[in-house]
Amino acid sequence: MGLVSRTHGNQGPRDLQSPNEWTRKVATYFSDSSAYWDDVYSSHTVKAQVYRNRMAVVGQWATIVGPGAAAADVGTGAGHFAVFLAERGVRVAAIDASEAMLARVAQNASRAGVADLVVPMTSDAQRLELASATCDLVVAIGLLSWVRHPELALAEMVRITKPGGHVIVTMDNALSLARWLDPGWHVSVRGLIYRIRRLVAGHPAEELPVRLPAPMTWSEFNRLLDTAGLEPLKFEAVGFGPFTFLGRTILPNRIGLRVDRLLQRLADDNVPWLKRAAIFHVALAVKPTAHDAASV
Repeated sequence: MGLVSRTHGNQGPRDLQSPNEWTRKVATYFSDSSAYWDDVYSSHTVKAQVYRNRMAVVGQWATIVGPGAAAADVGTGAGHFAVFLAERGVRVAAIDASEAMLARVAQNASRAGVADLVVPMTSDAQRLELASATCDLVVAIGLLSWVRHPELALAEMVRITKPGGHVIVTMDNALSLARWLDPGWHVSVRGLIYRIRRLVAGHPAEELPVRLPAPMTWSEFNRLLDTAGLEPLKFEAVGFGPFTFLGRTILPNRIGLRVDRLLQRLADDNVPWLKRAAIFHVALAVKPTAHDAASV
């Protein structure tokens, strides 16, 4: 591969010797729904359209590296983006905390004929099992909102990136239009709805098995990148829908698809408030070289 596993001597967060309780819960959540996450990109729902658009933006930026480059896809899920990179000759460490997801990564890589370029790796994103400065590109699609400490996960991504290498990350937007229209996005309301539904179904009331992904405003996301020592190069806003109320979709799928396409087109045309109201922030950043850092 050319990607070196991390040894115990490498620097990194010391308080995460193994996946913590939250990481295990999230891994279990995604393991239980691994079939859904493997198929979602090929479905014809609004959510799938948004995910495809997000991946298209990341894919366009990822062409900054070419054949022979080394990359890490952190929170790889079913490995669709890892396969995308490998099909372009990039060597990829496909990293996830879910064993079920990694099994799908191996299947998808083999099916695409790139198993020799994709290495599935079990790891907590907050303590990556790769050596420092080994990757030309590090990608995390949909990951940072799910980890307990996004600042630690991003710091680890920067650690494994070579000076002058690139990092592409996405973040759920706290000010998205979809969140404002549905109080069910708020953790307290969602928890109440969950408990009521369980009681109606005759099950004991209990807490949610996993929290909602934790979003950030654009300013908070920008600060996160800055704190990690990255220099942002590009930002994009992606996704408008599905629109829901208390978790229930309020538009027919056909109309929802059209609304998402229309709003995305307007956002791409730089309608200011729409760019701040999309579901996802997407950022391309570079890790400064020692020369760049010294010249600041």
